[in-house]
Amino acid sequence: MGKAKKCILAICVAVLLVGAGAGVLIYQQVQGSESLWGTFAKDHKDLVKKYSDWFNKDGEFYFKIAEGKKDTAWWDKIFDKVANKEEGTKIPEELIKAMTTEQLLDACARHPLAFRFYADQEHAYLDWDTYVKKEFNGINALLKRKDIWDACYQLYMNTDIPKEKTEQEVGEIEIYKQCIAAGMLLSSKGYDQLTKKQRNMVIRKTYEKDKQINKEEKYILFQHTFATSLISADADDNPWQKTKEAYDNAND
Repeated sequence: MGKAKKCILAICVAVLLVGAGAGVLIYQQVQGSESLWGTFAKDHKDLVKKYSDWFNKDGEFYFKIAEGKKDTAWWDKIFDKVANKEEGTKIPEELIKAMTTEQLLDACARHPLAFRFYADQEHAYLDWDTYVKKEFNGINALLKRKDIWDACYQLYMNTDIPKEKTEQEVGEIEIYKQCIAAGMLLSSKGYDQLTKKQRNMVIRKTYEKDKQINKEEKYILFQHTFATSLISADADDNPWQKTKEAYDNAND
């Protein structure tokens, strides 16, 4: 692997340290990936048949181009075809229109370069709605959903970190979902969508997730994600700053 790609991989790891995690509690039981795509297949049998290349052997939505062991060769392919040429990741519009917001959020979290949709190296969470629209039609559609704020809030508040026994790929998808949700909630626009009580609950949940993920060796790349997300919220032009300061002062 060349120096440029090694550098990109290093950036990927760094970006993974900005976000929030996901879990398998109440929300997962009701709106989890298996339930989500089982429901989709039941409601849209003709679409699943028509776009069979977009569903794996278990009936879950996936990106076929992302198949394979995530070794050096896999990353070479992904960066060449996805990052550079954006091949194999444009979801058919007919599928997007048929997806619920929860299903679309799950689909976005399965993108092989999902980390590009929720963080920016210099201004994490603040610019999520400016550059991602150019990258992926799934995220672009997600941002236009009227119920996206409620979907992100419910997901974020009602899940915890996947446990060690959770299959690695499944756990990472759940964490990516949380990263995307956190990116939206902890932005200036997200701030305006929540009540004062909800904002404090988001901050409390973020601190809880920070403690949880640092206990899970399996997700070492995601350690400190939640602490980092709150630091990002401290940016001068983000209204979350004062809310976090008030929360911290009240809970010292």
